[in-house]
Amino acid sequence: MIIYPTINRSALMVIPKQPFHDWSNALFPDLPQTNAGDRDEHNSYLLEDELFLDDPKKELKKYWKNIFLNELFGQCTDESTFPALSWKLFNQWFDFYRSSIITDLTDDPLYTEHYE
Repeated sequence: MIIYPTINRSALMVIPKQPFHDWSNALFPDLPQTNAGDRDEHNSYLLEDELFLDDPKKELKKYWKNIFLNELFGQCTDESTFPALSWKLFNQWFDFYRSSIITDLTDDPLYTEHYE
């Protein structure tokens, strides 16, 4: 039996709901419209290890704004089009799934790409 290494992170997969797509569709009416059910790939975020053991929503509160901004920026880079951000709106616009065990199944080294 092969035992693969785990990494010291938790993961959060963020899945946009229809209100997110409605916002994006309104910004770009000339592009094909998207709906929540159209996507089969979603963004994942690595967070500190064992973050979600006690109260996932409470522990996510320190990250939600950066995640929200990243998701919006993935659709439009003009921040003037962004809605007023709130925890309530984050929960209205996104579902999320968490994982406290991240297993690395490859032999490739991990690397981080920094953007400026």
